[in-house]
Amino acid sequence: MPVRPPLPDSVSPPSTVNGWVYDDEASWNAHVWTAPDAPQSVAIFDHFDEVAVKAIDDRVQGLHNRAPVATVDAVENDRSASVVRAIDKAVDWMEAISPGAWKHPAVNEAVFDPPPGYELTHYYIESREVIVYYHREGTHEDQRPTGSTTADGLEVTTETYPYLVVKTWRGSGNATVALAPWDYAHETEMVDVRNPPDGCGLDISLTIARDYVAAVIGDDTNPPAVGQANLTAWTQ
Repeated sequence: MPVRPPLPDSVSPPSTVNGWVYDDEASWNAHVWTAPDAPQSVAIFDHFDEVAVKAIDDRVQGLHNRAPVATVDAVENDRSASVVRAIDKAVDWMEAISPGAWKHPAVNEAVFDPPPGYELTHYYIESREVIVYYHREGTHEDQRPTGSTTADGLEVTTETYPYLVVKTWRGSGNATVALAPWDYAHETEMVDVRNPPDGCGLDISLTIARDYVAAVIGDDTNPPAVGQANLTAWTQ
């Protein structure tokens, strides 16, 4: 059972605020409001030294799918008072921003438009890197042998390596475009299929991945994919 941040007996979180709906069944140790028609949440977390209000893009995995909204210093001998102040800040934010109107500053919408023949399975935003996994539709992944960190013996095709992985370092912008034989593959199990230019960032690396798919299995996308960058300024 989740443990909610403490509140005085006389205080209850508001059930609705400007279209945001309080979720009594949320699995997090937090007070959570969700957007019924958008994959977004607002949550209040009780950390060691502060109570934090965060807006969350629920389409994305990783700790950095949570964008900070406000913080309140935790009062050790009356933590419930800090949570009440955090709720006030959350309510102010939700009253100003209706569900669907908020955009996570680190989320790239182009990720959600996979190359033709692929489907998005994972989009992670971590502190140091962004990792995107696409899965080739109609294919089945092999099972990783117990203890293995390589995929020796597999011929590298988009069928035997059904995952297309785009990884970008958030600091340098350096990127990898690779195939993987299974989900959550180790670096040693992936095979690079393109060499993105140094510092190209996520927009370009996603476009290079789409360009690879177009060359290998074809691409009849019309109109052009969402957010795909122009490659004419880059060399591969």
